[in-house]
Amino acid sequence: MKPDSKSELFSNKTIVFATDFLESSRLSLDYAIGFAHRYGASIIMVHALELAQPAQEVELLAHTPSVTRVSAKDRLEAVAAGVRRLGISVTTRVEQGDPFEAIVRIVRSTKADLLVLGTHGIHRGISHLLLGSNVEKLLMDCPCPTLTIGRHVLAGIDQDLRFNEVLYVSDFSPEAALAAPYALLLGRDFSAPVDVCQLLSEAALSDLFLQEKLSAEYCDAMKRILPDADHYWCDSGFQLEQTSRSVQVLKRAEANNAGIIVLGMKVETHLGRHLHTSFAYELLAKSTCPILTIRGS
Repeated sequence: MKPDSKSELFSNKTIVFATDFLESSRLSLDYAIGFAHRYGASIIMVHALELAQPAQEVELLAHTPSVTRVSAKDRLEAVAAGVRRLGISVTTRVEQGDPFEAIVRIVRSTKADLLVLGTHGIHRGISHLLLGSNVEKLLMDCPCPTLTIGRHVLAGIDQDLRFNEVLYVSDFSPEAALAAPYALLLGRDFSAPVDVCQLLSEAALSDLFLQEKLSAEYCDAMKRILPDADHYWCDSGFQLEQTSRSVQVLKRAEANNAGIIVLGMKVETHLGRHLHTSFAYELLAKSTCPILTIRGS
């Protein structure tokens, strides 16, 4: 269920945190802890285990967990124990199989409010994931918002998470409009100003009629999404004033190390799912602040 500007971000009080035990997971865990503390949510820690054939055979023949599985469970429990000492409820899950399938399965079964992961990798690192597919598939198919922590996000946050700014990045599409309530709620909950950046397509940059058409359609969608129909974000003139070029947004994302970006992700056909060729990929790769991605239906 999508929130409106008067509802809650964490209706089920559940965060799924995906980890591969790499260093990048340490920082993403800090953000999972920060959100859990802020919203009184519990954390489900997930590690996706792809057992080698010999280990699978050992488990099948001996009817006992392999050394690899036992080690993964022990490591996950060690991480969880540290979080529990902070007063946060944590459960752990070691799931065998494809990381994408395992994570989405848990998100769906628990009706999680948020998935948190580092884009250095759930499994094999940033080059495999962003260019070759697990993070891309999660952003496109995960049924809940996804908080990604990229390689340039600065460390040093504490349990009392704060954001100095919420930057809502849109492109005048209905999918991006679906992310607007999340930006407004984060601004409310963190007492942070919310700014809008609207990206125009190359075709619209020099076509004022097309700009006005896109803005009017976008604001019609916003009026359906936001319960307060006279909200100034529903004003076409206001939205047109927020237009920026992608290079400007990227520069801002690279400099904004104390905020959070909210981004609406388009769900395209499978042939069109090439995140690494898009502006969204550049944003994920270069941002110095976390990015909350909302999947369009």
